Amino acid sequence: MSKRKIDSFENRFIVGDCEEILKDLPSKSIDLVFTSPPYANQRNYGTEESSISPDDYIKWFAPKARQIKRVLKDNGSFVLNISDKIVDGFQHLYVFELVVFLCKKIGFHLVRDYIWYNPATPPNVFSRGGYGRTKKSHEYCFWFSKTNEWTFNLDPIRKPYSKDMQKYLMGKGKGDRSQNTRPSTHNFNCEKVWTDNGGSDPGTVIELGNTSSNDIFFKLCKEKGITHPARFPEKLAEFFILSGTKEGDIVLDPFSGSGTTAVSAARNGRRWIGIDLNPDYCELATARMEIELGGEKEND
Repeated sequence: MSKRKIDSFENRFIVGDCEEILKDLPSKSIDLVFTSPPYANQRNYGTEESSISPDDYIKWFAPKARQIKRVLKDNGSFVLNISDKIVDGFQHLYVFELVVFLCKKIGFHLVRDYIWYNPATPPNVFSRGGYGRTKKSHEYCFWFSKTNEWTFNLDPIRKPYSKDMQKYLMGKGKGDRSQNTRPSTHNFNCEKVWTDNGGSDPGTVIELGNTSSNDIFFKLCKEKGITHPARFPEKLAEFFILSGTKEGDIVLDPFSGSGTTAVSAARNGRRWIGIDLNPDYCELATARMEIELGGEKEND
């Protein structure tokens, strides 16, 4: 049976089970999948499927992962934002087991593991010190490729140079490599004039406070009496959209929730597709898109 053309899915929020909807998308049609699926057995996203036991997580996610890999272009990427859970007093291994499964069984390649550090993580039960660990203030973002080639753009995500680096760019550093060795064994030559690339490599730790409580989506939730338990900041999606795609590419979020991935994609000149099982979320995301970007989007 022939698939529908990709343009019939573009720039819209679609209500339904992503596993089934993905089957209608043509193969090799998506440039980037960026998504944050329901975490194991933690929050209620308004559907029966949203609370999955850690022990059952891989079985639940596997058929979705196969469809994600099929719809990705050969140079496409899949970025998974996920966090783990304490079970019976210890950190469950389902996140790491899932990463191994995606590579060993589904056929993805792990390009890089990123940490999203939220410095605004509030105190919680672990902060009291009685549970033998600190609070969890980070989540994971695993970047997978479909093949041995993938789109990557460093320039849009570069960070401003530090004051020390600015000195090196002007050739005002002091000493050669032997005089500039760090305890980590890293060393560098300060005597040369370093090339100005417009900013530094941001590394693998993305520091973003998730503190927005008065934005458009939050106001829409209050107006309509609908709650959404967890959202990632738009800048997190933007980091991977800018580095993993180019203008005009298609970004898919199969668990689109509040529509953050779609909003970031549209704001940066990308086409987008959002899928969510909860019709209330698709309604809210559509309204958010119309307000923030003036688009007239429809949800199926």
